[in-house]
Amino acid sequence: MGHLKDINKSYFSHLFGAWKMAFWFFLGSFRLILHGLIPNLDTEAGQDTVNHYNSPK
Repeated sequence: MGHLKDINKSYFSHLFGAWKMAFWFFLGSFRLILHGLIPNLDTEAGQDTVNHYNSPK
């Protein structure tokens, strides 16, 4: 598995990380759908989702 070797992760570590990221992006997508329907609701939805993965760890 070349990709796993390139990023130096085990299969399950990669799986957990991908699922975790998918969950947060799904949550962010839901928030953005609500924001699209009601513009004054959750005005930080998009930026919060992006910042969740761009913040220094």
